[in-house]
Amino acid sequence: MSAAHAAPSRASPPPGRFPVAMALTVAGDLRFLAHHDELRAVTRAVIRARWPLAYSHGYNPQPRVRIPLPRNLGVAAVAHWVLVDLDVPRAPDDLFVGLVAALPPGLVLERVVAPAPRGTPHPQIATYELTLDPATAAPLAPRVAALLAAPQIPIERTGAPGARPRPFDLRPYLDSLDLVGSTLTMRLRFVAQRTARPAEVLQALGLPVQDCGHRLRRTAVRWDMELAGPECGPHTVTKGTEFV
Repeated sequence: MSAAHAAPSRASPPPGRFPVAMALTVAGDLRFLAHHDELRAVTRAVIRARWPLAYSHGYNPQPRVRIPLPRNLGVAAVAHWVLVDLDVPRAPDDLFVGLVAALPPGLVLERVVAPAPRGTPHPQIATYELTLDPATAAPLAPRVAALLAAPQIPIERTGAPGARPRPFDLRPYLDSLDLVGSTLTMRLRFVAQRTARPAEVLQALGLPVQDCGHRLRRTAVRWDMELAGPECGPHTVTKGTEFV
């Protein structure tokens, strides 16, 4: 068949995507990174580690890296999950070893699951801890009890700069609140993928957010699906289980 009459070539199918999940500890000054800055820092580290990243299509392809539960600014976190799509499969041990050396100080790799389940996990409950000085913790117990007993916890939620605050009820999202010694632990429930901000709970307790909000630490998250598979790391993440 001549070139003029050759059948048009068919576009090759897009390459397969191989999902990977990694868990990080975020601490130190990097806890003050905004979500997009953190995403860029992780993406640069993955590129330095030579992970075979999959990219989006279009005029401006972007690496397929996402964080299913972004941190609040200034909040440290453990088991902070990042989801990455690869073009080709890689063993979790190889991915783990390559990335450990590429991450900046303040980001510590806990584990890598590869392949990870497809789909996006959604959080059900997030647990936060705050260690207070004894003088601040001493009068807090009655306020904790009063907050838990209240049928509603109305606050004014602030949004983007310049936007008017809007009324918001914290109570449906507050699963539990405990004060043991000087450690305050809150468990915040997600309802239709919405939740309370830990700083809003501190504000409702009358605590100075500017002084203690940056000492918050997210210690566990319960997800609605399993994040389990072949991995390099000490634990797996299963549905309905919280990991510290």
